[in-house]
Amino acid sequence: MTRTPPPSDWVVYLVVLGTVAAIMYGKYLMGKGDAPIDEVIKEDIEELEKDVEHIVEEVENKLK
Repeated sequence: MTRTPPPSDWVVYLVVLGTVAAIMYGKYLMGKGDAPIDEVIKEDIEELEKDVEHIVEEVENKLK
C-alpha cells in the first residue's frame, strides 16, 4: 500500500478559514436580531454593493 502525500498547506488553510468564516457568519446572522432573513440579507447586500462601488472607484482612480 502506498500512502498519498498530505495536501498542501494552502489547501488546509483555505478549508479552515472557510469553516471559520461560515461559523462566524452564522453567528452574525443569529446575533443580528429577529428580523426576517430576507431583510437581513437585503441590508447586507446593500452594504456590500456600496463597498464594491467604493473599491471600483479606487481602482479606476489608480489606473488613471
